[in-house]
Amino acid sequence: MKKIIRIKLLLLVAVAGFSCRQAQDIKAFTEATYSLQGVSDIKLNGIDVEERIQARRGFSLQEQDSLLTAVTSNSLQVSSTLALHVALQDQAEGERNLTITKLKWLLLVDGDEALTGTIEETLVLQEGLNLLPIETPVGLAEADSQPSYTGLSRLITLLGQRSDIRQHVTLKIKPTIQTPVGNIESPTFITVTKPAAAVAAR
Repeated sequence: MKKIIRIKLLLLVAVAGFSCRQAQDIKAFTEATYSLQGVSDIKLNGIDVEERIQARRGFSLQEQDSLLTAVTSNSLQVSSTLALHVALQDQAEGERNLTITKLKWLLLVDGDEALTGTIEETLVLQEGLNLLPIETPVGLAEADSQPSYTGLSRLITLLGQRSDIRQHVTLKIKPTIQTPVGNIESPTFITVTKPAAAVAAR
């Protein structure tokens, strides 16, 4: 009987220790600095955006109209691979990670909210560089509970030009985090900083 009680106590201590470490990891990732190092394999409803940027070939008027219609009808789908770097403020021994069960995102263009969406898949973040293949529907950002076209209009204009748009856009994320007591959504959006090259190009 004493042996059984001892085993139960050891299990409780192990669970408590695991929960404590997980809580520390959650706190560390919440306070971390997120930097978008790059985006590759970008496709908007099948259109290869990366190829257009590299060839300095903008979107035709027909394609711009098609993308606008897709956004306003909630039928635009984006797929890409994000190179997201995570820098933790405090250092600790051992591998640290954070499981995200859902990720809301918001894209701003020159400070105006343009597009938003939710990635409904599990992502595991680690300290350092993370390559995250994602697929997400895209919708219009809202202002006063109404669709806002200001940021989208600016984005479409930039896409129609033969220039790099990265210095004009800002990405914000709001993760839902897996915890021992269930999934918890971040109360605010986290701004993802831009790569040094993109910032220097401004």
